[in-house]
Amino acid sequence: MKVKTLAKQVATILGVPFSTRGFHETVTYIAERIENGQKTHVVTANPEIVMLARENRAFQSIVEQAYVVPDGIGIVYAAKWTNQPIRERVTGVELLEALMTEANKHQWGVYLLGAKPDVISLAAEKLAARYPNARLVGYRDGFFRAEDEEKIVQEIAEAKPELLFVALGAPRQDEWMVKYRDRLNASMMMGVGGSFDVISGKVKRAPEIWQKLHLEWFYRLASQPSRWKRQLAIPRFVLTVLKEKWSSRS
Repeated sequence: MKVKTLAKQVATILGVPFSTRGFHETVTYIAERIENGQKTHVVTANPEIVMLARENRAFQSIVEQAYVVPDGIGIVYAAKWTNQPIRERVTGVELLEALMTEANKHQWGVYLLGAKPDVISLAAEKLAARYPNARLVGYRDGFFRAEDEEKIVQEIAEAKPELLFVALGAPRQDEWMVKYRDRLNASMMMGVGGSFDVISGKVKRAPEIWQKLHLEWFYRLASQPSRWKRQLAIPRFVLTVLKEKWSSRS
């Protein structure tokens, strides 16, 4: 299969280069790259990730070299305010499920890393049942010591997964993947944050009506009040985008 030559499809939001491809186009693009042996590091970025990159130069450098998708309605609104062509969200958990569908179709190998021991084992069990033709070549929780990393890297390298999903939280998950990128033998690696918690059933995703109303962030805050400090990134993101927009007009 040959990857189509496409014009560069990037929109820059506060220094972060986002893909402007829609959800289905994104899945097709990543799948074609995997089929062609091209390695891809996917970052699912919401306003919190954008603000983190803005404040952390090392993380910003990682994001600049990755394939970044707009995970969060705040990114879509920011693109609209700055007249850039991002039309829809590409959420991490939905992208993971869509890529698992591709893995099921092509019998790709999949490795899962991160989350709590009970969460990752349950997520692995559910994904294996849901996508029986995908090869679950291994999984490991995220509570490991520095001295365990070499063994984990070797295990992943030997498994040679087409898909490597890592849930260690930002920016650690992307820093970890980039640190070992050349040794992991993974076709595509993607940080998935709390996706394993959702897949395992430990955390419930917002009902569809909340998603359609673009209030998923508020549902999560109401369900997990301890997230309030993290959610402060949203108003800071909005104010920073609008400030830059007004500054560019003056």
